[in-house]
Amino acid sequence: AQRGDLPDALARYHDADVTIASVCTGSMLLAEAGVTDGRRAVTHASALDELRESGARVVDARVVDDGDLITAGGITSGIDLALYLLEREFGEPTAARVATVLEYERRGDVAGPA
Repeated sequence: AQRGDLPDALARYHDADVTIASVCTGSMLLAEAGVTDGRRAVTHASALDELRESGARVVDARVVDDGDLITAGGITSGIDLALYLLEREFGEPTAARVATVLEYERRGDVAGPA
């Protein structure tokens, strides 16, 4: 991140209208790229203040959907993020079936699009 290679690549993807999702402090890489500026987002609890200071609008949720930017909190929220993306793209029955196969009980703490 400090060399700028990854943030630069993320900024290029964002500029190309690619939907980007991140888990945990991956949101901080997106912040470094300027992707979260003025946008709703979340990261690991230990980095929330830093994310807020970067210009993001921090939301108290496990997963935050801000259209083409979807972020998740700590690492285990990555499962919730994956299931949310399945639901968003393929519908709730598909996400529910995958959760059942994983033997995972969804938390449902998602801040959907504003």
